[in-house]
Amino acid sequence: MAQPTNPPPGGFPPNQPVQPPRRRRVGLIVGIVVAAVVLVGVAVVLMGDGRCPLGQTYVDQGDCPQCFRGCVAPGTSVKPVVYLYPSEPTDVRVAVSHPELFTAQYPAYGDGWHVAAQPDGTLTDLSTGRELYALYYESRRVVPAHRTNEGFVVPGADTADFLEQALPQLGLSPREAEEFIVYWLPILQDNPYTYVRFESAAEQARNQALTVSPTPDTVIRVLMEWQRLDQPIAVTPQTLAAPAREGFVVVEWGGSEILG
Repeated sequence: MAQPTNPPPGGFPPNQPVQPPRRRRVGLIVGIVVAAVVLVGVAVVLMGDGRCPLGQTYVDQGDCPQCFRGCVAPGTSVKPVVYLYPSEPTDVRVAVSHPELFTAQYPAYGDGWHVAAQPDGTLTDLSTGRELYALYYESRRVVPAHRTNEGFVVPGADTADFLEQALPQLGLSPREAEEFIVYWLPILQDNPYTYVRFESAAEQARNQALTVSPTPDTVIRVLMEWQRLDQPIAVTPQTLAAPAREGFVVVEWGGSEILG
């Protein structure tokens, strides 16, 4: 059994707080700083940095006439492909307004695509000599895909039937419609329901304006916005229409998921 310690003359000194070693204090300070940085980062993600609406990201590509500077919405315009059908063999240049937002492209975009186009749609990349059937890109969005009170609610099992009816009304040829369907069908058919809306030409131009030289006679752009639904919702059926395919025809199709 331990024996009690006799107090020194004058008694024990008052209790003193135990000071942590220097290393422990430094570690504590570092931990506090790291936690603060993490909290600030989370706040920026959740609340934005003051320049963009909630959920959007500010992108600054540099200080030049072609460089993009502004807010970019979440989500991507997926699988836009561009077909060219001139009335006669023609060298064609194709450009978009925001190539700096590309997440994928084929062939290489450079300062724009430059191809030799045939009336049947066959293209030859003039920089490589490679034969193509279309021009392809994917791109981050400037304006987010969104749901409105117009559109369609499509049961997953009816996806193919719906697209077979809608795409000709939007101006796609049988081959173009088939390529659209075989890409999107596996993505949409397993949804309980899918909200579908086709963007207007003005909406598409705000994300990626398309410039073709020489100027085409007919431009058909089909971009489908879609969102998975667990239950049907009430919407007003969207009116579908397209110009007649005359002269030099340019066709583009793609899609974008509505997030949130």
